Amino acid sequence: MNGFWAALSPMLLVYVATAAGLVSILATGKDKLAKQASAPESAAVPRDVYDVAYLADGRPRVVETAIAALLARGQLQVGSSGEVVSVGSPPVSPPLEQAVHQAAGRGRLASWIARSSALKPAIRALETDLVQRQLVSRRRPMTGLGYTLTAVAVVVLAAGVARLVYDVGRSHLNVLVLLVFAEVGLALWLCLVGSQRITKKFGQRKVSSLPPTTAGTTVLARAEQQASGGQNTGPAELVALSGLAAYPDKRISGGLMPI
Repeated sequence: MNGFWAALSPMLLVYVATAAGLVSILATGKDKLAKQASAPESAAVPRDVYDVAYLADGRPRVVETAIAALLARGQLQVGSSGEVVSVGSPPVSPPLEQAVHQAAGRGRLASWIARSSALKPAIRALETDLVQRQLVSRRRPMTGLGYTLTAVAVVVLAAGVARLVYDVGRSHLNVLVLLVFAEVGLALWLCLVGSQRITKKFGQRKVSSLPPTTAGTTVLARAEQQASGGQNTGPAELVALSGLAAYPDKRISGGLMPI
């Protein structure tokens, strides 16, 4: 065996397939970023202050904004140690404020409230709405892995089949070569099956905060511009853009523990 097929050893094929997989990963990431950056900006407007809060700083800012709204209406108070205390009856709506009022109870730090499981359904509903309106992009840590491994498997097995066809034609069929490619094919198939399960598992999880799309960034910039012009500058709106430190009552904001 000489020439091209002599140089085309099984390990060389594995190296080539690995390089193809890396290129596939890079291409997938580049394509995903392009799709995220090109999200349409058509008539994207915030429905309420919580949209702006999420676009500004994700989940923590949403919780801070809900706390600010409840403080402004007297449904929360700040204790002597910086804890947030529920006062009076819970708000009628929205669900996020109801959850924050419930989580605060007789006194909890803002950071503890932000981690409360009572808030998760309301925050996930907000994220789902923002994703559907293309204001944020849902990140999947394992997105594209299954496709990448499929590309690797195709490259390796296609080269392996060509190598075996050549060996058969030259009457140089090497049983060891056949076993190597069978083993590589089986390993890649197992990796592909495993990656699909991993992708599904990570796909069901929510990362701490989802990144704004181009449209989301535009909405946030518009809200900041309106705030600088003195429009929509209530306590909740100020906190949504700048955090609890921007709460207009400095006595209250000074006593709050940051998230």
